[in-house]
Amino acid sequence: MTNDIHAAFYPGKTSLAPVLMLHGTGGDESDLLPIATFLFPEHPKLGIRGRIIQDGSNRYFIRRKDGSFDLNNLNQETDWLLDAVQQEAVRYQLDARQLIVLGFSNGANIAAYAWLNRTTPFKTAVLLHPMMITPSEHPADLTGYRVFTTFGDLDPIVSETNFDQLTQQLMAAHVATKIFKNHQSHHLTQTELMAAQAWINKLPR
Repeated sequence: MTNDIHAAFYPGKTSLAPVLMLHGTGGDESDLLPIATFLFPEHPKLGIRGRIIQDGSNRYFIRRKDGSFDLNNLNQETDWLLDAVQQEAVRYQLDARQLIVLGFSNGANIAAYAWLNRTTPFKTAVLLHPMMITPSEHPADLTGYRVFTTFGDLDPIVSETNFDQLTQQLMAAHVATKIFKNHQSHHLTQTELMAAQAWINKLPR
């Protein structure tokens, strides 16, 4: 059992797919609630806080001072997060297979990494400003998965080359990938959220 889980659940219509909220660096389990409410107003929502604390900020995995990632920690925390998702889904009687991931930055990174390197219950995601941490060693077959993902050309954290490498890996794994690039930095804008909303509204119910 994973006991060190900080989670928040916000009930919604049980007939709608639950949303899993994965925050950016410095966020918490409730951080994305306003965004989730805008995109998925009536859906149940579950947020899980990353358990790594670096420089006082919550994260899902360790990033070293030089900007590189601790891959051992990443793998450990990916397993922890997937276990936590299953536990909280049981706790709140959610169907983990129906989960839609809403991830921003650090949260989007671990969601994409989990897709490409683990067996995951969730097959739909909105990944806002993700980056590829490391290329997947084993090509995944994610046929039937779908993602809406965003990039800002002024982003000081995620390069366009890195973002393109990630989306190419997702498409090579047969993920139906909708890419939205905008003239913005590493933050959320109304423009990208409206585009995400339009994509969500076209999803099969």
